[in-house]
Amino acid sequence: MATREKLKHRDLVQDLKEPDTFFETVTEARDYFEENRTKVLAIGGAVLAVAVLLIAARGYYSATRNAAATDFASAVANLEFDSPTAAEGSLDSLAARSNTGPYGSLGSLYKANLSAESGRYEEAIVQYERFLGSAPTDYLKQVALMGKGFALERAGRAPDAAGAYEQAAALDGPYTKPALSDRARLAEKAGDKAKAIETLKKLLELEGSGAGSSAVEQRLQALQSTPAS
Repeated sequence: MATREKLKHRDLVQDLKEPDTFFETVTEARDYFEENRTKVLAIGGAVLAVAVLLIAARGYYSATRNAAATDFASAVANLEFDSPTAAEGSLDSLAARSNTGPYGSLGSLYKANLSAESGRYEEAIVQYERFLGSAPTDYLKQVALMGKGFALERAGRAPDAAGAYEQAAALDGPYTKPALSDRARLAEKAGDKAKAIETLKKLLELEGSGAGSSAVEQRLQALQSTPAS
């Protein structure tokens, strides 16, 4: 069972080797705002000294943001080449910077996954919670919740892990079904037969006539045929 959970977590890490398309959109939107804000201030008759100061500040922000982008790109490249130690070095460098924009937030998610993969579960939990405080999309929030659930479970905190899986299952994304499956598994393990059956029924409804429906039906039937304790 533990091996299967580990493999599922590695699927999360694999999915994160290519940044989500939201990332470019967020960066471009911020750049557009920054550029137009300066223009608006200039058109409004701002004092020249203030305008110069704002432009200088923007230049500094842009430079630090580009440095953050370099760190992040380096981390992703190292992950693609299966060099987690080097990837962590780049992420640590990123975390030490200011004005990192969305790179800093996403970097904490990557660091959390690497920490979990290395067995540093409590450290991973902290990083996941940090990311969840500012997760920009439901998809990435779901990824973080699944990773957090994995780390909590491996850290011996099954009730908290169940809560993380339940939150992940409530989101619409690619991990909704795995989250429901894990939530049902923990409910069954805890002896909460009613919750396990309820969750499996939700999972079966999502599966429909898909390839996974047979396995879910078998789990459901096994639970329903088990006498109440």
